[in-house]
Amino acid sequence: MLIYGKNSVMGALSAEHPVEKIIFESGTDKDDRIRMIKDLASRQKVPMEYKVGSWFQKSLGDVPHQGIAAQCARVRLLDMNALMGAMPLEPAGRSVVLVDHVTDPHNLGAIIRVVAASRAGGLIVTKDRTSPFSPAAVSASAGTVFGLPIAVVANLAYAMERLKKDGYWLYGLDAADGHDYRKEKYACPSAFIVGSEGAGMRELTRKNADFFITIPMRPGVDSLNVSTALAVVLFRAIES
Repeated sequence: MLIYGKNSVMGALSAEHPVEKIIFESGTDKDDRIRMIKDLASRQKVPMEYKVGSWFQKSLGDVPHQGIAAQCARVRLLDMNALMGAMPLEPAGRSVVLVDHVTDPHNLGAIIRVVAASRAGGLIVTKDRTSPFSPAAVSASAGTVFGLPIAVVANLAYAMERLKKDGYWLYGLDAADGHDYRKEKYACPSAFIVGSEGAGMRELTRKNADFFITIPMRPGVDSLNVSTALAVVLFRAIES
């Protein structure tokens, strides 16, 4: 997979994700962040090379590559057993996020960044109903995807039942119907479910949730971007 951008490449190196080589655009040596990446790559013995700007345009297209790209292994994905075994014991790490049919790679990447920043334990996605972990999703995650435990399941209902058996309470984020997120007393361990950008959670997913959480908004504003809504609720829940 050919990833791009300083954060993406630094994220891969920091997580010691397998990186085959790093490509720099000629003339980027004076950038402090680029120098940090080169230093880390040298210590990990990752090959480095330089290309002219036209190579980046031809290889990546019109993306904000910031003069750097890297050829690396695909994002490491776990099964449910491995994810549950990787959960930290601290309270924040006992939270997990489930993604129900989020198809936009930028939204998926932003969700990953929120989960990583909140110190939640991991992310669960479905095999066929979620955007793939593409270079665009990696970029939107600011490279945090490489350090976050992520499980892929055949269907979300299975994952929800497994979490319930392990003592998790399931909170669905709903734009209209639900408890005020500021007044909710969140259980630990807990799982938070976000739905697609337009339709929200599917009906089967809703049936398996224990509670629904909503964010009160001023009249005329119907909803927030899915990653923004998750950030508001997740940080509040972990703080409490």
